[in-house]
Amino acid sequence: MNWNFPLAFFSIYHEIKGERKYNLDTIELDRLKTITITGNNLEHASIYQACNYFILEKGFNYLRSINENKNITDFGCGKGRAMIVAAHYGFNNITGIDFAKALCLSAEKNMLETHLLSPLVKFNIICDDVVNYKIANEQTVFFFFNPFDEAIMLKVVKNILSSLKEKDRKIYIMYANPVHKEIFLSAGFEEEYYLKKLQYLELSILSKEPDEENEIFL
Repeated sequence: MNWNFPLAFFSIYHEIKGERKYNLDTIELDRLKTITITGNNLEHASIYQACNYFILEKGFNYLRSINENKNITDFGCGKGRAMIVAAHYGFNNITGIDFAKALCLSAEKNMLETHLLSPLVKFNIICDDVVNYKIANEQTVFFFFNPFDEAIMLKVVKNILSSLKEKDRKIYIMYANPVHKEIFLSAGFEEEYYLKKLQYLELSILSKEPDEENEIFL
């Protein structure tokens, strides 16, 4: 409903440019209705659509500038676009989680091709519902492209905060199209970086260190 010529031209230009630059085929939309999924949360999911390359590069460039480009976890990784772009910005430990088996298989294929070019990068694709994912203590950067609704986001944020309680560290959220950003702000996250392009392309990078607010949210 928000589509217009400047936005369409900008989006298509960067889609074509990005697909060629990273040697990918991740543009196709999918409403997930005919895809085998793990778990019972299909009704809470958004359609599959990869994040705009312009937004990804801006976000990863910021994280690289503050030396936070070592590991990243992509919640709702789809075909792996964000993971592959992350690898080109220095991330070397990259995890993707998605409940759609077909998308996971596509991501694994894309990861394999990138791994041949960057053999030191460690990729891990997990086909499961994100609410089941156990966050490791060394994970510090989490990526979202509005993959699910508020109900699932609340559970994921609680899991992130539980991990922060177990291991003191600063964590970062790279959130494209941040529809539920208020959940993170309510949990004590602070916005470090914000970008808005052509009114409808948005990116928020938030961060948080362990503190007493975790107890209140949990």
